[in-house]
Amino acid sequence: MNGFIVITGSEFVDGIKPERNSLYIAQESLKRDIDINGILIVPDDIYRIEQAVRFALDKSDIVFITGGMGATSDDITREAVQEAIGVQFIYDKEWLEKLKNEAKQTGKEITDSLKKLAKIPYGSAKIENPVGKALGFLKVLENKVIIGLPGVPSELKAMLPIVFEKLQLTNVHKNIHLFRTFGLSEIEIDNILSDIKNIHLNPSPKGVDIFIKDKNQESLIKKIQIIRERLNTYIYAEDNIEMEEVVGNLLKKYRKTIATAESSTGGLIVSRLVNVPGSSQYVLGGITAYSNQVKINLLKVNGNDLKKHGAVSEVVAKQMVEGLRALINADFCLSDTGIAGPTGATKEKPLGLHYIGFCTEDKIEVHKVIFKGERNDVRIKVSQYALNLIRLYYQK
Repeated sequence: MNGFIVITGSEFVDGIKPERNSLYIAQESLKRDIDINGILIVPDDIYRIEQAVRFALDKSDIVFITGGMGATSDDITREAVQEAIGVQFIYDKEWLEKLKNEAKQTGKEITDSLKKLAKIPYGSAKIENPVGKALGFLKVLENKVIIGLPGVPSELKAMLPIVFEKLQLTNVHKNIHLFRTFGLSEIEIDNILSDIKNIHLNPSPKGVDIFIKDKNQESLIKKIQIIRERLNTYIYAEDNIEMEEVVGNLLKKYRKTIATAESSTGGLIVSRLVNVPGSSQYVLGGITAYSNQVKINLLKVNGNDLKKHGAVSEVVAKQMVEGLRALINADFCLSDTGIAGPTGATKEKPLGLHYIGFCTEDKIEVHKVIFKGERNDVRIKVSQYALNLIRLYYQK
């Protein structure tokens, strides 16, 4: 069984807003053995939506269309689908009555624009909306199925399970496995795993995510075992979780605390740590020592060393983490100082150069790294490297 996804919305085509519904639909479809043949994103234009629906129906068994199902003037998906499939849209009486009652409770009369939220194709099954007002539909066309859903992500996510239930596709299969890695490039991983089929690599400043797809469970398990053996400590997660959550779980498990002294990252490391619920159990605090004066006054970095070696240096990173440890007696202390760019580089100190201090109860290390890329990507890479030091500490 195969499917096609049609996303409507001029805001996506114009680049005003990121589109994420297709990702969710594709992921949930894969779990139910629906192979997605393609994804089309089209503007709010009746003719273009109509043509997209016709194309999708020609290429697949199931067509998912989302967006343009609201009550405003640019919500024209119903009209476009009506033209594409040649089936009249009619009011679902029960849903229309529900909308009327809701309007009445607020002391208002229901408008014609609100009424169209209850319109679905004649002879279709309605998909009730548990969290919104727009009704969805499932229409069978001979050997094809077209599904219409609102584009609001929270509504789509609540309604999609109802769709799969009506399609009798409730059994979920784990056909895909995710590895999240840090420390190897996309090319290095591609070389290491070159003999394994159906893997997809997704590089980002946080590392390389590896998606393994296989409908055969035995084959999938075998691939998972091989990748675990080959990549070993480079794998930081096998679920869609971030490094900060992995590190947070370790700190909770071993009842340890952490603090940061940050220059180039500007508080990004500690900010990522406190993104995780319950982080107050292990995060003691963070200092953003962006200026030399703050490094000197708060972290007791030696002024003469700053002049001699510069802020971006091994000695300063070491003194920053030592000063942090003296100020905030955390079990783990992290510091960073570097050149994120696009300016500030010299012949001796290139763009992307960073020194990361790492202090535990029994040792102090300073790691020299050079990360290339756009300024904020570099900052993310540095924060990922710093957090990864905690994870690696517990894997020795």
